[in-house]
Amino acid sequence: MNWSYRLANHLAIKIHAANPQHPVSLPVQRYAIETVISYTIINSISLGIGLMFGKALQVFIVMVGFSLLRLITGGRHFSSPTACIVTTIIGFNAVPLLAEYIHLPLHTFVITVGSLILCTVFAPQGKRSIIKQHHIIKLAGGAIIAVNFIVESPSLAIAFLLQTLTLVHFIRGGEANEKN
Repeated sequence: MNWSYRLANHLAIKIHAANPQHPVSLPVQRYAIETVISYTIINSISLGIGLMFGKALQVFIVMVGFSLLRLITGGRHFSSPTACIVTTIIGFNAVPLLAEYIHLPLHTFVITVGSLILCTVFAPQGKRSIIKQHHIIKLAGGAIIAVNFIVESPSLAIAFLLQTLTLVHFIRGGEANEKN
């Protein structure tokens, strides 16, 4: 059991005990609380670090772009909430710093095209992959990415690339044959 699960479980039990007749089950409450805890930590620390480096606006733009695309297309998850939180905070703050090295609009264009290709090939991923209308998810994800052809933001280009890389699924040795 990890720290965020234990904290969420503790809070969910307290909330559930206060109103045991509430129709929301304890596991659903625990999951919702754990999600809120993770997002609050990620957003607070990311924006705090962004403020320290004078990049809060860029970090915010990266957070919104990455999160919106992930909401639509899905993506791989870490097995640990701590790994997710740490990696996301580092990513959200590294992207604006990396974007400073993209000087030509052509580079932004190429990265955006790469993201669009990855989205078209691999979206949707995770729970969204059970949805029958894959083409709608691909189209929506592609539309979000295509906005960067107008905005031409190096930060968004990198954020979209990182998110679309979480869509790529690799088959480990033997797994393909075991499923048959």
